[in-house]
Amino acid sequence: MDFETLEKEIERLNKIKINANYKNRDDYHKLYNSIYESLLELDKEGSIVLEPGKKGLGYLRELILNDGPEFSYTIIFWKKGDETKRYKIGVCIRGIPICKPEK
Repeated sequence: MDFETLEKEIERLNKIKINANYKNRDDYHKLYNSIYESLLELDKEGSIVLEPGKKGLGYLRELILNDGPEFSYTIIFWKKGDETKRYKIGVCIRGIPICKPEK
């Protein structure tokens, strides 16, 4: 997946109303996982830059799978060569994975 498609997927993710019903929550998690896998691939290719001084993307998977829902952690990333559009991916305090533009 290229970065422009990834941005569209992130936008789509943030339009899903996860509290509406279980299907929406399931759709949200599936799309989040797809975005996460794409980010791993883009990172491997060197197409994105991760915020310096933070743990890598693999750490997020560990948090979501192994730690309790009371931990919050995000990583900032952007397309290599374009720091103007920055995004964050992580896990919220209640264990909900997030991926959205950094504000």
